Amino acid sequence: MATRLIDAKTVLVTGSNRGIGLQFVKQFLSKGNHVVATARNVDKATELQRLVSENEGKLTVAPLDLCDPESIARLPSEIPFERVDVVVNNAGVSANFRSLEDTSSGVMMDTFRVNTVGPLLVAQAMVASGKFGGGDDKAILANVTSKMGSIDDNGSGGSYAYRASKCALNIVTKSLSIDLQDKNIDTILLHPGWVRTDMTNGRGLIDDVTSVKGMISVLEDQPELNGKWFDYKHEAIPW
Repeated sequence: MATRLIDAKTVLVTGSNRGIGLQFVKQFLSKGNHVVATARNVDKATELQRLVSENEGKLTVAPLDLCDPESIARLPSEIPFERVDVVVNNAGVSANFRSLEDTSSGVMMDTFRVNTVGPLLVAQAMVASGKFGGGDDKAILANVTSKMGSIDDNGSGGSYAYRASKCALNIVTKSLSIDLQDKNIDTILLHPGWVRTDMTNGRGLIDDVTSVKGMISVLEDQPELNGKWFDYKHEAIPW
């Protein structure tokens, strides 16, 4: 039985113009939520704009560039709601899963800026704005990570920038789960599985519908969220 239905709430999803992020938007809308979806280039987010016209008053599209701290700082002012109940930090880059020979300082830093620093600054900005956390009802901060960021699970090496950035996101999330407790925010990591999206060049074991449905069910059904890490099948991931 669900412990915390996510319906009739306000949800922020970053990186929403395609793939997993877009699917989060669709499924949260189908559950009767107000959704704020972000994209780097709002004008080119054609599918989101179509959804806006089909969900009048329910969907807001806001600009967000995780490489730009000023864009992140402006995000709360782009949200036309007093409170946000759920934040899903989904936006990220893959760095093309580079080998040792192809890895450079630039690739490492660019990947960290989006995958690690970006979600942290989004959480910081949302909490500082007073729109997220601090209320009587429990809020949820869900950071979408990858099992490739698990030290224990790494049996194949490589992918230095992506693995390191997601591993760093994991420890950032753990710290947030401690620091945001007094704000009445549960902070959790979600692993979507190997999903067939543009980022994976259409390869994968599952589609985005299955992945997102599973991750939302984790947020709704798991008895304890704070400081935990689950995949879309509700299986705990080793750190």
